[in-house]
Amino acid sequence: MRTLSKREIEAYCGDYSQLLGVREVVFQEGKAKGTRAYEIKNGRDLQMTILADKCFAIPEMTFQGINAGFICKTGICGPEFYQEEGTRGFLRNFEAGFLTTCGLTYMGTPGEENGQKNGLHGPVSNTPMEHVSSHVEWKDDMAWITVTGQAREGHLFGPNMVIQKKITLNNMENKIWISDVVTNQDFEPAPLMLLYHFNMGYPMLDESCRIYTDFDQIETRDEASKKGLDTCTTFQKPMDGYEEEVFFRTMSDKERDEAYVLIHNQNLDMGVLIRFNPQVLPVLNQWSSPRSGDYALGIEPGTCHVGGRIRAREEGRLLFLEPNESRKFELEIEFIDHLTTNEKYCTFIK
Repeated sequence: MRTLSKREIEAYCGDYSQLLGVREVVFQEGKAKGTRAYEIKNGRDLQMTILADKCFAIPEMTFQGINAGFICKTGICGPEFYQEEGTRGFLRNFEAGFLTTCGLTYMGTPGEENGQKNGLHGPVSNTPMEHVSSHVEWKDDMAWITVTGQAREGHLFGPNMVIQKKITLNNMENKIWISDVVTNQDFEPAPLMLLYHFNMGYPMLDESCRIYTDFDQIETRDEASKKGLDTCTTFQKPMDGYEEEVFFRTMSDKERDEAYVLIHNQNLDMGVLIRFNPQVLPVLNQWSSPRSGDYALGIEPGTCHVGGRIRAREEGRLLFLEPNESRKFELEIEFIDHLTTNEKYCTFIK
């Protein structure tokens, strides 16, 4: 579709929502019943769903009509079904989708500290957003689509952490910008653990996919994952009963302020390129699961690895926010077609 000016769009369309825009919806059946969401199309090649009741999770994402994310067998679940029960409680309510935000004071492997059990990936992914708004704003001939809101992790005698989230797209580029600010509104220092759990799924993910990144150091979460070290930049066909592998990637150059990870599907010649600042998200976690029925690749920039808060504390990797301190996180996600013949992007393929 050729790019039109705002006035040209108005000439072709009685209501430009036939091409682009954002619409608020509420799911009406199954475990998703009652869940608030936004459906967005950017007027080019992107369509997506954002769950306002689950910290702006993105369960559905398509590029040129091709599905990019992984929705697991739970389907979309409302936050009221969440139970913090070790690993299983989280997984029972984890649709995965293209993006799940995890944290805020703990994430990763469950553990118990001072008699308090911390479940997998923290509670914020199942927290409804407050003060949610959406709008389309025209700047000259570019339409900017924005959804904003905030979620809180807090309880009596516990933390008081707030994440303010903004997701932005426009009608000229196949890009998504995520801009989040986490603030410790308590009067004591609080741990900060934030994870952007991107999940690639079929058909954007298949055995032709290759992973490229400038995170140049890698370690495994556990002994079982070591078997996949030699093949961690590739993916496989579905295999029955395959055990997941998890890798922690870091960058040797601590001065770098921009990093990337590119997932290239060679069969489709399409790519998903994620950029972010490695000084604020210093670990690129990778979850590889070519298991039949659970066929997913997790690309997960985080403040720490997904080994859990206890391990992060023991290794000296756990971050803290001081009272009233804020930290900003920005990511850019770009969807690319004809990648191998595009001079701007083919240099990423080494």
